[in-house]
Amino acid sequence: MATRQQAGGKIKVGFRQALRMLLPYVKDRVTAQIKAVALIIAYLILFQTLVLGIAVAHAAAIAAGLSLVIGGLAFFMEGLMLGLMPLGEVIGLKLPQKSRLPVILIFSFILGVGATFAEPAIGVLKAAGSSVKAWDAPLLFLLLNKHSDLLVYAVGIAVVCGMLRFLYNWSLKPYIYALVFVLVVFSVWAYFDRNMLFLTGLAWDCGGVTTGPVTVPLVLALGIGVCRVVGAAGTGSAGFGVVTLASLFPILTVMSLGVLFQGQVPQPMDEAAFFSAKNRPGAVSLFNSKEEMIGYAFLNAGPDSQLALFDGDGEKMLGFLRRLGSEKAEPEKVFGPAEDGLQRWAALRGTKEQQIAVFGTGDHPFVPVFHHRSDRRAEGPPAEGGRNSFRASVRRHRDGAV
Repeated sequence: MATRQQAGGKIKVGFRQALRMLLPYVKDRVTAQIKAVALIIAYLILFQTLVLGIAVAHAAAIAAGLSLVIGGLAFFMEGLMLGLMPLGEVIGLKLPQKSRLPVILIFSFILGVGATFAEPAIGVLKAAGSSVKAWDAPLLFLLLNKHSDLLVYAVGIAVVCGMLRFLYNWSLKPYIYALVFVLVVFSVWAYFDRNMLFLTGLAWDCGGVTTGPVTVPLVLALGIGVCRVVGAAGTGSAGFGVVTLASLFPILTVMSLGVLFQGQVPQPMDEAAFFSAKNRPGAVSLFNSKEEMIGYAFLNAGPDSQLALFDGDGEKMLGFLRRLGSEKAEPEKVFGPAEDGLQRWAALRGTKEQQIAVFGTGDHPFVPVFHHRSDRRAEGPPAEGGRNSFRASVRRHRDGAV
């Protein structure tokens, strides 16, 4: 189909012509991503088959997943080059010309915070918090689960410092020397503190987590655009360095938060001691509420630790579970927003006495195999007192009888 010149100066291209022009471009972009990932894919497959001696299972699913990775990378890189980076650079060019310093700094802070919130790695960091036990590393648990959002503000501050450096032609070296010196001193001191020692790894990891595929292109393009207006000789060559600050400031923020909260959280200890009455205020401080702490104990701690949460009184615990089973709002505060959270926990993780306290009977759809009360008589008379009965249940649960 021939190309036609329209009156407005625009050229109308037919579908087949557009396809012929577009296909080589797409081929080049996809080929570049194949070359980028082919080596690591080949290495992993060869290592698994030749060194480990394990055959590649589900090859079709893996191939489909790799195809999605290659296509996703191609689309992502194209989006960066055509959309995200030009947008950041244009804003960097126009912002110093049309706005005063306070507006520039406020915009830079919001941009750094917003871009970091959009980072996929931030979600991964929050998900990793669920694998940390509160009694093993209380300070690390607190920052990952309760204050993880504070990390993004450090990137906003870093972008503000970067903009000030561009606008006033400050050198990057004093920033790096001062920050690295402080971080090294922090890290050495943290080695001698049990709580801070667990936090050190998170702090240095945050330098990479907060500077990912969304933040880096935006702040780089913004810096280059600003430097083209206010930099020496009107070039953007001095627009680099803000990513370094965006990596170092979150590390400093995590360590500073660790020092700030260190006196408010308990030291690492075993499960039962963590949930004991003596440590109760410190344990509650790691959660948003006392109910959330109780739910965490039921979902993650063993029967002995759950008993310690109720001062060793098994009947008190069972009474608490009975009340939860009879109320609608209370179970959501303890076991989360799921309607069947309490019942699901009792069926999958509860002891026999806990299941009866929740369901009222052993015959319940959540429990596929469960003893009826008539079967319990065959086990012999129960131990006297709620506490002794629950302790006996804990022993049976631990030995695999429940």
